[in-house]
Amino acid sequence: MKYATFVPEAMVVAAAVVLLLMGRLRPVQLRRLRSRLPAWAAIVLLIAFGIELYSGGTIGSYFGGGLVQDRLALFAKAAGLLAAATAIAVADWPSEESPSVAIAMSMLALFGLMVVASAGDLVGVWAGLELAGAAGVAMLAIRRPDLGLRLLLLGAAASAMTLVGLAYVYATAGTADLLGIRQVLLGAAPTLPLALPVLILLGALAFRAAMTPAQIAAGPVQPPASPLSTGLVVGLVAAAALVAAVKIAAALSPVSGVYGPYLEVVAALAMVGGGAAALAVRTPRARIAFLAAGQAGWVLAGLATHYRGGIGSAVFLLGAFVVAATAGPAAVGAAGFAEAALAGIGTLRPHRAAALTLALLSLAGAPPLAGFFGEFAIGTALATSGHFELLALGLLGTLLSVIAVLGTLRVMYLQNPIEEARRGPAALPVLSRLSAAAAVGICILIAAYGLFASPILALADQSAEGLGLK
Repeated sequence: MKYATFVPEAMVVAAAVVLLLMGRLRPVQLRRLRSRLPAWAAIVLLIAFGIELYSGGTIGSYFGGGLVQDRLALFAKAAGLLAAATAIAVADWPSEESPSVAIAMSMLALFGLMVVASAGDLVGVWAGLELAGAAGVAMLAIRRPDLGLRLLLLGAAASAMTLVGLAYVYATAGTADLLGIRQVLLGAAPTLPLALPVLILLGALAFRAAMTPAQIAAGPVQPPASPLSTGLVVGLVAAAALVAAVKIAAALSPVSGVYGPYLEVVAALAMVGGGAAALAVRTPRARIAFLAAGQAGWVLAGLATHYRGGIGSAVFLLGAFVVAATAGPAAVGAAGFAEAALAGIGTLRPHRAAALTLALLSLAGAPPLAGFFGEFAIGTALATSGHFELLALGLLGTLLSVIAVLGTLRVMYLQNPIEEARRGPAALPVLSRLSAAAAVGICILIAAYGLFASPILALADQSAEGLGLK
């Protein structure tokens, strides 16, 4: 079938719609299904992942170039499906509210990421970004309306800047097609009138990718946002913005001189600022969010190299980022509200502790995990292109991040557990076979990503080649 490539997207949307319609069921009927929803959702996503690997290798263009299936789309969609499946399965559902809505919003955010990954023009990129962002806001607002409103306002501002930049790029190139824009700009001179809207556009995408997780971390601790909503915003929503940044940076690479220095500054601020903030905070979930912001800075640094090797390395790191940033907050559960609640979790909940440990170390860039190999590949590209000052700042940010993670690991494995009466809302996650299996799966996934770094990096390099880079 010609359109079999988009069966995973259809499955994700259909599952989200069914879950939303479940809200019309009577409470008695809904309670019977509540305990089974996460397992069913994870199975649907894993089946969609298998179909994506089977049929997604076919490269083609659909709907007049509006949607494309290339190596970048395959890479990003596969990573997003795995991240969403593991996060939903490992989540501590007693600490979540409205499971059907929570899972549906997670799937809609995933669908937004998939739309961005498959978009062949500016309209598709913008539509996917907005869908992912709206799903994240809706998920946060279930428990934290104030935080949801703040992110809605900030997202609206970022959306407005994105539209301004996209409109000017379209007016300059005369086409909304991403590859067409690149072809037109090959003969364009980098001028100030072109530089300003491009800076606004990339600044808005960088804000969505790196600053949105920071907003989650900077919010008031009580009442806390749900663990799954934190992973949704920190992981899937930020990943959608990073995929959009990869596509647009590749399209604008012929005039990279107009935005290159600015992108380097943003990347440096995200890498160093994320590491320093992760070291300063004491809440585990806030630490995960700042670690994600720092690693998003590494992805932006890869885009600042403006050539195939650097952007391919950024795509490689993006896969590790989305898995660790999405599954990490879900794995820690309600215990992430306070660092003291993690004391002794390595003994009490060894599966979740192992998953959280690998997610934290991967986000920090500690060897020999997935995040380390991604940052190493980007560091090599930075050195090759002569960005030694950006490489030095990135290494500083990684050092701060690793030190921050070691503090959390000390609490998890070396301190004695606190009394249950003192935990308050930061209760330990409930034990279940599904969450234990998902935690083990997260460990295998992060470790295997590093173990098979070479073939995965080759696929990421093909993704950059498919964007027209040399």
